[in-house]
Amino acid sequence: MVEHLFIISIILFAAGSLFALCFYRWQMLGNYISLILAAIASCFNIAIATSVLFNHSAIRFNFLLYHAIIKYSFLIDSLSAIFILAISVVSFIASIYSLGYTKLYVNKRDTRFLGFNFNFFLLSMILVVTANNALVFMIVWELMTLVSFFLVIFEYENPLNRKAGFVYLFMSYICAVFISVAFFIMFSYVKTWTFDFDSFRYAGDVMPAICKNIVFFLVLIGFGIKAGIFPLHLWLPLAHPAAPGNVSMVMSGVMIKTAIYGFIRFYFEFLTPCPPWWGVIILIIGAASAILGILYALMEKDIKTLLAYSSVENIGIILIAIGLSMIFKSYNLMALSSLAMVAGLYHVLNHAVFKSLLFGCAGNIYYSTHTKNIEQLGGLIKRLQITAPLFLVGALAISAIPPLNGFMSEWLVFQSLLNGSNIPSVIVKVLTAICGATVALTGALVATCFVKAFGISFLALPRSEHAQHAKEVPVIMYVSMGLLAGLCVFMGLFPVKIMMTVNHASTELLGVNIAKAITSYDWLQTKTLQTNFSEISPQSATVFGLMFLAITVGAMTLINPGFTKKLYETWTCGISPEPRFGYTATAFSKPFRIIFSNLYRPRLEIKTTYSVPKYFVKSIMYISEITPIFEKYFYAPLSRYVLSISNKVRWIHTGSVHMYLVYIFITLLISMLAIRW
Repeated sequence: MVEHLFIISIILFAAGSLFALCFYRWQMLGNYISLILAAIASCFNIAIATSVLFNHSAIRFNFLLYHAIIKYSFLIDSLSAIFILAISVVSFIASIYSLGYTKLYVNKRDTRFLGFNFNFFLLSMILVVTANNALVFMIVWELMTLVSFFLVIFEYENPLNRKAGFVYLFMSYICAVFISVAFFIMFSYVKTWTFDFDSFRYAGDVMPAICKNIVFFLVLIGFGIKAGIFPLHLWLPLAHPAAPGNVSMVMSGVMIKTAIYGFIRFYFEFLTPCPPWWGVIILIIGAASAILGILYALMEKDIKTLLAYSSVENIGIILIAIGLSMIFKSYNLMALSSLAMVAGLYHVLNHAVFKSLLFGCAGNIYYSTHTKNIEQLGGLIKRLQITAPLFLVGALAISAIPPLNGFMSEWLVFQSLLNGSNIPSVIVKVLTAICGATVALTGALVATCFVKAFGISFLALPRSEHAQHAKEVPVIMYVSMGLLAGLCVFMGLFPVKIMMTVNHASTELLGVNIAKAITSYDWLQTKTLQTNFSEISPQSATVFGLMFLAITVGAMTLINPGFTKKLYETWTCGISPEPRFGYTATAFSKPFRIIFSNLYRPRLEIKTTYSVPKYFVKSIMYISEITPIFEKYFYAPLSRYVLSISNKVRWIHTGSVHMYLVYIFITLLISMLAIRW
């Protein structure tokens, strides 16, 4: 039955792509049919994922072509099901959201192209996390890259979008090269000479340590590029803002999580057992990505770029949990390893929900104002009266404010870090403590960043004509975002339901079931556990918080029973309030630009224009920028070096077909000798 649902979902996605192309004169009709089919296919995939997770049984099936010469092998186990669930929920809501968002392009561009690629994009992500063969994995991985590239450059007339697409495509192909080399190295140690993942699961036992270390770094770089870890994040803050709003919420919400899926498959199945220092490297990279991601997000004026850098920060949080799980496992602390894995997978789901909500609300803002620049917004809380509270829910969730979902997964990550004291190595103990402090600082900076994002965008007075004339978006757009906001609340108030589901995947990977420890987070349970897991109930905390608020309000009323609320205009020294009096995004982030000046390396330029030379000032322009240190000191020298080497080897391009045939012959000869050796 599940196999049939999977096949039907593939057919529906393919049909949706074709329908988008069929209606030439009625493009919007074809696009609506395409998006509805994508939503239905996503519902089927949600059913598949929940069936596997609750029945605790993996589903295997193969498609054979040309008498089994080409074998397409797929596996849906608990780990795949977690990612299918995240992808499908976001895909369903993004498809519904797109029904309204695509009206933005009516009579402006060909929407058939958008619907065609959007369906294949959603399908490719599902196939990536279900592929059970290295060749199949690389085929669908490249399909995902290609169709997402076309979506990034959908508004191709903008040169910045074309640049973003080129950088994304270039980085993605580098990513594919590293992953392919890792697969080929593992293939060389498979006795059955097959690319099936089932054979790869035993290759780690026979691989020499040096080869396993090489594969570890290849996978780290390959999947790290797609995940956007520092300093391999170059494409992410360019591509996500360039893509249409409905595509951005899918790319940031779930596409980058396919890299997390790859990390877990390799490090917990293919390359086991792993040494402790692997986990330490992942932990350090995760902590660096978390803190640097949010620091760069704080400086951004483009709301979608801000959210893109925030995704780097959240990927860092997930990698911290994965790194801790690897470290605990290497020291045979399996219960703690499972706790960290549950924390990481829980945050995968949480981030998929609240980041899709935030990108969707950013799309609402762009739909209404036609700008993504926070400096040109303001006063939207009175104009986008439904989008504003939805964005606030997402901002609170990503800031880990209880009782929303972001709090619980980050709390579990903190629990994992605090339990680092159980690790025998003193150095690793100190490192986990430092990472704990880093995560705490990151949490404070995230809250600050989204105070800026919400406050500057929605409060005060409109600072441009765009914001002044903003109107609420179509109903379907804010209703779909309301579903995501509801999930943020549900997943925060009832975390046990989510953690028990995630625990199935953790148990399958690590062989340890911590279900009894997880149930301690349920309603008002306070029993002591044999483990060191601290207990907290979000429902209890919410009830006690509301009780405390009611008691406080009641006490204040008793103390001052005659209190009445009076409303006045904001005092601005006797002058009527003007938009230019409000706080700007640049002013808000200036203290952090000063504190972290060694990282930002800010540059200030002042241009003064005079109406009468040297006497009467006509205008003063302040240009404040930060130095992109990774681009300037890492990518720029690297690109110059590559171009220099390329110029030196240009002599091999003779233009002679005979010489090229000689090159091919020499390559074949070397390959044959290498295989024989």
